[in-house]
Amino acid sequence: MYELTPRWQLSATWVFNTGDAATFPSGTYDFEGKRVPYYTERNGYRFPSYHRLDLGATFIARKTKRYESSWNFSVYNTYGRQNVYAISFAAKDDNPEQNEATQIALFRWIPSATWNFKF
Repeated sequence: MYELTPRWQLSATWVFNTGDAATFPSGTYDFEGKRVPYYTERNGYRFPSYHRLDLGATFIARKTKRYESSWNFSVYNTYGRQNVYAISFAAKDDNPEQNEATQIALFRWIPSATWNFKF
């Protein structure tokens, strides 16, 4: 946090996590006409690392002994990294004998504006 002026405050938060442990299928086999995943190592794999930068600015609109009114403007995940939320596996279209991994990301940027009133 940084106080730019008595009425403006800036903030920044950087978050980093190593990828979570995961169990991915090593292959598949057919059982009664259905393709069933085959697992060998429990938690033998890791998701990619997770990181993001959140920035914010707070403007104190009015401050008295009885109350304070302020506006906060922020952006979650400022540089828009598509962090992996989940990985799903499906058979390849051109070769159904092989699996293909697809990464799913939830949020890229989330801007927000908040009005705060303290009394």
